[in-house]
This record gives sequence, structure tokens and C-alpha cells, in this order.
Amino acid sequence: MTRATYPILATLLATPAVAQDRPLTADMTELYRVGGLNAQEWAFFGPRLEMSFDGAGTLLVLDVVNHRVVVIGPDGQLVRVVGREGEGPGEFQMSLVIAVWRDGRFAVPDMGHSAIQVFNPDGELERFVRLADENIPLAATLGFRERIRADPLGEGIIAQGVGGVLARMANFANRRVGQPEDENPAGVDDRALEMLDLSGDVMTSSPILHGWRAPRPDVSLSSADAADWSRVVATTEDRHFEPGFHWDVLPDGTIAYSDSSAYAIKLARPDGSVINVLTRPLSPQAVSERVQEEVVASRLQLLEERLARGSSSAGALPPLDPEAGRRRIRDRGFYHEVPVVRGIAVTWDGGLWIQRRGEDPWDDDGPIDVFNADREYLGTLAVGQPTMPVAFGPDGLVVHMERDELNVPTLVVSQWVEAR
Repeated sequence: MTRATYPILATLLATPAVAQDRPLTADMTELYRVGGLNAQEWAFFGPRLEMSFDGAGTLLVLDVVNHRVVVIGPDGQLVRVVGREGEGPGEFQMSLVIAVWRDGRFAVPDMGHSAIQVFNPDGELERFVRLADENIPLAATLGFRERIRADPLGEGIIAQGVGGVLARMANFANRRVGQPEDENPAGVDDRALEMLDLSGDVMTSSPILHGWRAPRPDVSLSSADAADWSRVVATTEDRHFEPGFHWDVLPDGTIAYSDSSAYAIKLARPDGSVINVLTRPLSPQAVSERVQEEVVASRLQLLEERLARGSSSAGALPPLDPEAGRRRIRDRGFYHEVPVVRGIAVTWDGGLWIQRRGEDPWDDDGPIDVFNADREYLGTLAVGQPTMPVAFGPDGLVVHMERDELNVPTLVVSQWVEAR
């Protein structure tokens, strides 16, 4: 099957995985680096970055803290800087994610504006799409997305729903008198995807698919509970090892996702209907008392390191109440098994990289299984050879992010070739 004849995966057959990993190497040629402590002003990035390539190999980087999009050409040189902090159109207030189409257009949701700003390939503001009626309380929480992708088949955005705490707060605030509690006016939750339609002046959304969530006690929030932040967090926080929701979008609009502890990568049509599942004979590990003790000890150690540094490696602030943070780690509870899959990424031509758990049950950076565009298992990259790219581009382009001891990021763009 060629890339030019992509059907909606009706003919895809998952190649049965072998019990033993097939070693695979990736030949990486570094092309350029930007960033770091001694970088030029335009390349001195803040601690949180979101990025994606376009079809010309241009890298678009949303610099969250500095309120801008930095556009970097295939030669590693600055093309332009789009936006700045401000309240006007084309300026950013609180933007956390970016979606990039292959033709170079891009969209940036902004909670401060309660809008999604859409830019043309030249970086000029094309449209300003409001998220919701500005009079609806907490409407801006609709802009807080954990992950978004440009719809490869249209003008919209495929978005993961609002996270647990924000979903509960927004739903409680937005619920009208007499409205059933099971209706979700703020959209899907963080284990589901929806399509954001940007064709009008106000964004509309429609659910695509809902991932499986491990059963848990249903806790209703009263108005008093909703005012207690610790109570809200306690009712929405995942247990240790609760299966994550990992996903990405293929060039033909097919969605690949994992929502359980098993090695089961579901392939869904753009309407959310599952048409195939990729599997390998890798089973989840049962969570023993010893594993529980080791996990709590590991999480507590990480917390103490964050407290000592004053921030995490991702730029997030440590808990305001350290003792409350320690208590949350101890009291979170455990899912009964350790998930195998820890991440999913789609290559430019529609292949899949599946990140597995590491040697320790809590290690998210394990080996990476590589499937080609025909869903054939090619082999497994050893830990760190290479690590999972932040983004894939055309002609084998990938970008990784390195951080120094001061948490200053450097972007490393390379070209990779699979080698058996």
C-alpha cells in the first residue's frame, strides 16, 4: 500500500508481534540546534515549549512563558516571531498548545482571550474564533487542552478534553438550573477526543471517541465541595498506575490510541469507530505490595528534589503546601496492574512509535516499538536509542528537547533513517 492510496485503513492487518523484541537501530544525523543559555535572543526559550513541523520542514515553536510562536526554517535560522504578550488580536495571554497544518497554517487556543487564533502560513492573523459565550462562567477552561492536533482532513482541530479538575469545575459552573448532572457542557473529559469546528465566529465541538476509564467510586460535588480545591483534586486524581490515555492522528485522519493497561493500540476512523487493534505479546505486571512501597518512595524522592530546586523539569511550580503534596502521594491508591504503553507518536508518513514502560514500573521512558505505515512491526529501539521525539517532520525530520542544569531548553533537529 502506498501513501498515495491511503484507504481508511479498511485493509490494514496488524502483523502478529513476536514474543521477543526485534532489535532496531535508528541512524540519526543532527542538522541543527537552537536554544540554550547562550542563544540569541530569539532562541532563548522559556521552560515550556510546544512544537510541530509543517510540510516544508519548518519548525513552529510555541514558547508558552514568552507568549510567542517562533518559526524556524529547515536551515535552523529564524524565519519570524509571531505574537507577543498582549490583549489584542494576534497577541497571546495564556496559550499552552499549538496545532499546525501541513501547509504552514497554525492555530493557538488562548484562555486569556477565550478564543482560538488561526494564522496563515506567513504568520498573519487569519481568524479569531471565540471559545464560548463570554458570559458563561469559566468558559476559558475550554482552552485548556492537554493535547491538540490539526485535522489532516479539514480546517478543524482534534483535541483531548479538559482535565479532571477543570472539567468538574467548568461543568459545575456551566450547568444551568435543572440541567441533568450527566450532561457535560464543557465538552469531553481528558480521556476522550472531540473535533473543534473553527469555521464560524464561535467554536463548536462534537465528540469523536471516548476512551475507557478504570471504574472508580462516583463522587458528586456540592457547591461547597467545588469551593474546596483540595476536595476537587482528591475526587479527580488518578491512582498510581491507572492506565493513561495516549493518542495521535495519522495523515489520513485515522486515530491511534491506547486506553488500557494492555498492549492494545486501537485504530479508529475519523468518526471514532474502531477498525483494528495492534497488539504485541506483552502483559501488564501485577502491582505487589513491594511495588507500591517502591513507587511511593520514588514519588516522594522526586517531590523532594522539586522542592529543593523550586520547580520541576517541565517548569511547573512545586506544591504550595509540601506536606499536602506528600500526603497526596501516599493516599492516591493503586491500580491493580502496571500499564505497558506509556506514549504514542505518529511519524510524518503514518508510521507509529509506541513507547513502553521502562525497567522500573514507574519509568515512562522504556523501549520504543516501531511500526511502519502498513502497520508492520519493524522492531524495537533500545532505551534512549533514541528517545521519543517531541515532533516528527517530513523527510525523516525529528526534534528532541534537551535541558541544562538550569532547565534552559535546547531544540535538537535531526534526520533519521530506520536501520535493521
